[in-house]
Amino acid sequence: MTSEALTRFAGEHGFAVAFDDEGPPPDDPLLRVYGGPLRVRLGTPRLVANFVATADGVTAFGDERGEGAMAVSLHHAADRFLMALLRCAADCVLIGAGTLRDDPHHQWTPSTVMPELAEEVAAHRGLVAGIAAPPSLAVVTASGALPAIHPALRRPEADVLVITTAEGASRLPPLHSRVRVAVAGQAGEIPAGAIVEAVRTHLAADTILCEGGPRLFGQLLASGRMDELFLTVAPQLAGRSEPAPRSGLVAGVAFTPPEAPRLRLRSLRWSGDHVFVRYAVPGRPTSSPSG
Repeated sequence: MTSEALTRFAGEHGFAVAFDDEGPPPDDPLLRVYGGPLRVRLGTPRLVANFVATADGVTAFGDERGEGAMAVSLHHAADRFLMALLRCAADCVLIGAGTLRDDPHHQWTPSTVMPELAEEVAAHRGLVAGIAAPPSLAVVTASGALPAIHPALRRPEADVLVITTAEGASRLPPLHSRVRVAVAGQAGEIPAGAIVEAVRTHLAADTILCEGGPRLFGQLLASGRMDELFLTVAPQLAGRSEPAPRSGLVAGVAFTPPEAPRLRLRSLRWSGDHVFVRYAVPGRPTSSPSG
C-alpha cells in the first residue's frame, strides 16, 4: 500500500524513464516511483559509485558553506530519493575524509537524505537488506585528520570504520565506541585494494556504495574495482577559476585516450530538469598519476 506522503512525492518529483535495461519495477512502492528494479544488491561483491555533478562537471563548490553535494544537486528531491534507495541496498557507504569534512552535519544513512519519507525508506531498507539498521559507514583518511565533532563520528547512527595508516591512526581524535579503526599501511596514500579489503574484512560488506570524493573514486576506478556509476546531472553551471579550481568527477589519476574507461549505459531517466544516468563500468583500466 502506498502512503499518502509517497503518493504526494511521486506526483511532485516522480521519474520519467527513457531507458532501463532491467525492465519494469517490481511490486514495491519506492521502486515504482523510481520506475525500475534497481538491482545493485546481488549477494556477490559489488562496488557502486553515486555522484551528482553540474552540467559542466563540477562535483563540489568548495566554498565551505557546509552543504556538500547538496549545493551541487540544488537539494533536489529526486536526487535525494535515489541516494536513499542506493543506501538502502548497500552494506557500507564508503567516503573519503574530504567528503566528510565538506558536509559537517551529515549522517550517511538512507533516512538522513529523505526525512519526509523516513518510514517508507526504513521499510524499504528492511525489505531489500533484511535488516532495519542503516548501512555501515567507512571513512578513508591517510593522515588521520578527522573532525572530532562531526556527528557521524561523535554520535554515529551506524557502525563506522575509519581506514587509515599507522601514522594516521596516531593522529586520530577520540572516537565514539561505535567507531573502529583499520590500519592499512604505515604512511602515505592507501591503495585501493587495501581500502576495499578493509571494508570487506571488517564490515563483511558485499555491496559497497562509494559517495566520493573524486580522488577516492579515481583510485577505485583506476584499480578496475568499480562496477557501476550512478550520475545525477544537475541543471546549473558552476565554472572554475584559479582561485576556485573545483573538483570534477575523477581526481588523482589521468587516463590516456586508449586507457580511458568506457562506460555502458544501463538506464536514463529524468525528474524536472535533473538527469539521472546509470553506467556499467566494464574492464580493468590502467592509469597514470596526475601531479
